Amino acid sequence: MKDESLISAALVNDALRNRDVTVFQELYTTYSEALYLLAFRWVKDSSLAKDMVHNLFAHLWDKGGQIVITGQVRNYLYRAVTNQCINELKRRKRQLGDEILRFQADGDSLFEVSDYILFQQELMQCLQTLAPRCREIFLLSRINGLEPSEIAEKLNITLNTVYFQLSVALKSLRSQLAPKK
Repeated sequence: MKDESLISAALVNDALRNRDVTVFQELYTTYSEALYLLAFRWVKDSSLAKDMVHNLFAHLWDKGGQIVITGQVRNYLYRAVTNQCINELKRRKRQLGDEILRFQADGDSLFEVSDYILFQQELMQCLQTLAPRCREIFLLSRINGLEPSEIAEKLNITLNTVYFQLSVALKSLRSQLAPKK
């Protein structure tokens, strides 16, 4: 991720008003991954999360001259994606969970979300160090929620292989993500 502190609200406001492609691309490069992770956390749908981030940046480009960002750009973008997600969940008539209500009521939960996103980014980097098959098994288990027997059947491998690969992945992730003493 690029250094967020280099992108000020004034710079973004001017860039959007003047349709500065370079600054807009920098904005996208800096924030799109974190915004995707945030949107995915809310809607639990990869395609929908990508669409929401795309729609946010399309809206910024289209309405840039009318938008005035005050405060930190990151907070503005996080809040915009969060609001999109909440609206989408309402549209889908899903029951609003305590997490959504708590987030809306508590400004400090933005820091929790930021920490969560940073952790997700670090986790994704650690996952890249795993062997491809080990990573695939871990993602099927922990992200897609498949049972070990379902993974074994899907990948045409033994159940013991699934358990072994999961233990290898978890051991590696624990050692990489554990707080350094």
